[in-house]
Amino acid sequence: MRKLLNWLRRAQDREPATEKATQSPVTSLEATTGASPRVITLLAELQRLAPWQGENLLAQLCIGLKEDSAEETRYRAAEALIMSVYPTYKFSEFGRLFLDDQAFLNYYRRFMDPNNWHSLDRKYTLDQLLKLVLHLGGDMAECGAYKGASAYRMCLALRGTGKLVHLFDSFEGLSAPGKWDGDYWAEGRFQVPEETVQETLAEFDNYRVYRGWIPQRFGEVAERRFSFVHIDVDLYRPTLDSLEFFYPRTASSGIILMDDYGVRACPGAKLAADEFFAGKPEPVALLTTGQAMVIKR
Repeated sequence: MRKLLNWLRRAQDREPATEKATQSPVTSLEATTGASPRVITLLAELQRLAPWQGENLLAQLCIGLKEDSAEETRYRAAEALIMSVYPTYKFSEFGRLFLDDQAFLNYYRRFMDPNNWHSLDRKYTLDQLLKLVLHLGGDMAECGAYKGASAYRMCLALRGTGKLVHLFDSFEGLSAPGKWDGDYWAEGRFQVPEETVQETLAEFDNYRVYRGWIPQRFGEVAERRFSFVHIDVDLYRPTLDSLEFFYPRTASSGIILMDDYGVRACPGAKLAADEFFAGKPEPVALLTTGQAMVIKR
């Protein structure tokens, strides 16, 4: 590979000796190596962008693609590539067991868009936290149901207990972002029909759906208590409205999980939580998933 890159660099710097030269450096290299013009162009660009590490990046890519490479070897190759392209991202420890949970991975594939693993760790965290409140009295609630994937795990956790999952969503997407929400979101984003949630939860009967803008229908559950509340509404105003209603109705040792608290795109959601819990006895714990949680005292 080094010879290929050096040849290419020399060929690009070389001027044609006469006007009769009929073969360009790229054509000559294509003939010599069998590489396509597109590959040659990309190699030249890589050499220009990373002259001191281009060869190593290509080597790591080859190591990762080899069928006989061990899993940890592929992991280290991926880490080296990512650190060169996006050093802000930090790889976690190799061999985390939750990535071997095939039953959960199958659930995730069933309900999420193909090849979209962006919320795998958040949904797994939610699922594990549900175990900590099953002994408590009270129902569960979710503000922002979207397609119902998180509600599925909540319904599964409460199956056979006689408790309910209460789902609040406009099914018209996000409300209009306010001045605290930045410019990432747009009104109407994440709009899905209510029927999508019903299809996702078709095997359950332990849930109720409240269609409407938050907090319009909260009053219908004002007399209930909750062991677990999931808030996933992205924006300042609905986050604050959700906390104001559900916090006093959350049982002692119950959990409030905020999906958007630690995500740069959701400054309003973080601000709402920080304002609400200022002066309250519960600390807001930021999780490495981007979520935050509060355990009610």
